Amino acid sequence: MSIITLLYLGMLLLKILQFPNILMAIFVGIIFILCGSIGVSKIEKQMNENHQKNQKCYENLDLFRYLFSIVIMILHLRPFLNTSYSLDLFFNNIIGRICVPFFFLVSGYFVAQKENQNKEYIKKYVKGMLPLYITWSILYIPIILLYGSSYLPTILSYIQQIPIPIWLLIPLILLFSPVLLLLILLYSGTYYHLWYFPALILSLLILRWWKKRWKIQYLLIISFVLLLFGATETYYGILPHSFQVILSYYFKFFFTTRNFLFFGLFYVTLGYHIGQKKDPFVSYSFLKFVICVVLLIGETLFLQTTERLNSNIVLSCFPLTYYFFLCLLYSHRIFEWKGKNSLRSLSKYYYLIHPGVIYFWLWVLKIIHFESEQNIINGWMNVGIVLVITHLLSMICIRYRHKIKIPI
Repeated sequence: MSIITLLYLGMLLLKILQFPNILMAIFVGIIFILCGSIGVSKIEKQMNENHQKNQKCYENLDLFRYLFSIVIMILHLRPFLNTSYSLDLFFNNIIGRICVPFFFLVSGYFVAQKENQNKEYIKKYVKGMLPLYITWSILYIPIILLYGSSYLPTILSYIQQIPIPIWLLIPLILLFSPVLLLLILLYSGTYYHLWYFPALILSLLILRWWKKRWKIQYLLIISFVLLLFGATETYYGILPHSFQVILSYYFKFFFTTRNFLFFGLFYVTLGYHIGQKKDPFVSYSFLKFVICVVLLIGETLFLQTTERLNSNIVLSCFPLTYYFFLCLLYSHRIFEWKGKNSLRSLSKYYYLIHPGVIYFWLWVLKIIHFESEQNIINGWMNVGIVLVITHLLSMICIRYRHKIKIPI
């Protein structure tokens, strides 16, 4: 109860909760503390019972992978960008920051679990993922060409500024284009969401190489230090000017730290480390998760007042994702899925397909003369239409993936 009280006071100080007068704050506080204490105690008791029975619920992990794939869809659509600052902040900079770390952590965990049956599972997993990644990279090339064609004058103006004659520049571009394509595939993917796959693949390959030589705990420490460097794009405004100057050289070439080295490696290694443990249970995980939620909200509000290059890596997401994962693992099944297709498969195809659906849906809106892509009657209309089309295409991919000869 004392911790719940401190949480409530913290939310008042951070102005997460605001009331017109002190009496209302006290009344709501009493209800919040009583209900919160009862709820936390009940959930903690349930998790302890499941821990004693060694009962883990993997279905909860699949459920939230599915839900987070929908959250990412909303994140990419930004339906509240020009209508509600609070809702846009909630989806874009709070809940949206948990999704990808959760995906990485769960993938690392299941890889460790599968290695109990097959010591070379990482090699098998990467071999299976490469055709999937290459196939979808090829499928998104037409969209890249369509999207890039609108920037052709800008691209040409940059080319003209290069101090090399055109007759020499064109052969050089053709000569180095395979190398450039390889670098793109290893770093960011051909479309903005595909960066996740090289990040996961390369993180697993590093993990596989490392664990044959040294302890995983050492890689966990090193990858966390790398994550701290990755977070510099988020905390850029509070860094010393001299450090900002040094960072500017990195961002001129690599644009972001959202990659395998400064983002994916830590969460994949953390998930793998959890999966190696026979008993990963941590006492009071739910209470710690609630505390981390408040910390994330407070950190997000603080970051709105500082200069940022991006907000991909928020440090409070690390403990939050960890405790949230444990809560799901040791809770009762939240939802009984009775569909023919697994939530795991649906979440994968939702993630792969939705950016293409978003591109063509916004293109349709332009064709029918909607001047604004964000103020269309209701932001949820875009979300609903994109979700329905993405779901239908995902069902088609799942149903016919074994009948067609490409690895989708």
